[in-house]
Amino acid sequence: MTKKFFLTILAITTFIYFASAQVKNESKDSLAMKHEILNGLKKAEPGDINVDKPMMLDPSTTPMYYENFALINEGEFMKVMMSGDYIPEPYVDSNKVIKAFVLRKATELEKEQMKQMQGKMENSGQNKSELIGKEAFPFSVTDIYGNKYELEELKGKVIVINFWFVECKPCVMEIPELNDLVEKYKDKEVVFLGFALNDKLKIESFLKTKTYRYNIIAESRDIAGQYKVNSYPTHLIIDTNLIISYYVMGLGPTTIKDLDDTIQSLLR
Repeated sequence: MTKKFFLTILAITTFIYFASAQVKNESKDSLAMKHEILNGLKKAEPGDINVDKPMMLDPSTTPMYYENFALINEGEFMKVMMSGDYIPEPYVDSNKVIKAFVLRKATELEKEQMKQMQGKMENSGQNKSELIGKEAFPFSVTDIYGNKYELEELKGKVIVINFWFVECKPCVMEIPELNDLVEKYKDKEVVFLGFALNDKLKIESFLKTKTYRYNIIAESRDIAGQYKVNSYPTHLIIDTNLIISYYVMGLGPTTIKDLDDTIQSLLR
């Protein structure tokens, strides 16, 4: 994945939806008939969508609604999806292109299935890296405000790194919680670095409407390559002896908590 990014939870809900879709689609689709929002659309059936690819859920490009058809905005989207309480049901046009999603309450069985699948995916090693336990790759960088950071000079501190870019939806969605981490450890020996793919002008334009408290380094593609980053966001933590202690790709239900727990353990 490079320009398209999928959350683990989306892959799970996609599977659960299509696993039960055959039964659910045997009944008449009253939603599409009764509500003007879904006029001309039908609930996707097996065969309408490639189930090998998780559905791309992005409320900024594809409308997403609760069962009462209240529109879900970007701000609440992540919290809703992370809750595990909803299944996204896609609605397609005559060309089988997804035009909207309606979230319905997941059944108790579906919730249990999601928990089981999430556990399997998290334990499969998909987010483990061969870099864990190895020495961090040296870098000497300057952030967009002119502050310099050299790996060797940061020895003795916990270094928390986020590889991201402005157009990455999951990257942007997690920023408020990452800001909370920065605030929590502002008086501790912790350094937060945000290695961005974008140039300085693009980042500065982004920061006019968004607050991101990491120390942001622009045009960091080379460093991302050193650290074998091929999916965004990617987080890693380097301990006080400059050893990579944590590495995770993507944004999952426990990513922020795992970052917090790792920082705490390294400070101890």
